[in-house]
Amino acid sequence: MERRMSPGFSLVEMVITVLVLGLVIAFAVPSFRGINQSQQLHGAAENIAAQLRLAREKALSSGVRQPIHILSTTVYHVHYPTGVATQWTLPNGIQFLPAEVGGWYTLQRDGRCAFTAPAAGVIEVVDRRGNRDTVTVQLSGLVLN
Repeated sequence: MERRMSPGFSLVEMVITVLVLGLVIAFAVPSFRGINQSQQLHGAAENIAAQLRLAREKALSSGVRQPIHILSTTVYHVHYPTGVATQWTLPNGIQFLPAEVGGWYTLQRDGRCAFTAPAAGVIEVVDRRGNRDTVTVQLSGLVLN
């Protein structure tokens, strides 16, 4: 009996390839989840810093103080003279430290920032794994993260 050579793969080769790909994917998925959560934490801190910078610019340009209030472990908002117009919620799994809740950051007409207890000039956000990111608000109104 004569055996013909075919250009395809054998069943054993296909099973080994699928097994190796499955193992690679099984080890990669948790890493991608960690990267995603890390990016959400960094993005939340960037958004907070951006809102503080925007409030400072509005205070400078309009001459009206812009108070930002950390309402809960996941919510913060700006108090305009007409009331609360915009409220932001942190992404799932990201929250302010409990010590931050109730803090006020008031951006003054001259660009400086005034803190009201318990605000201390450093806003910390934390994820489920305990990773932290910070936003620093200096008395001069400079916002760093």
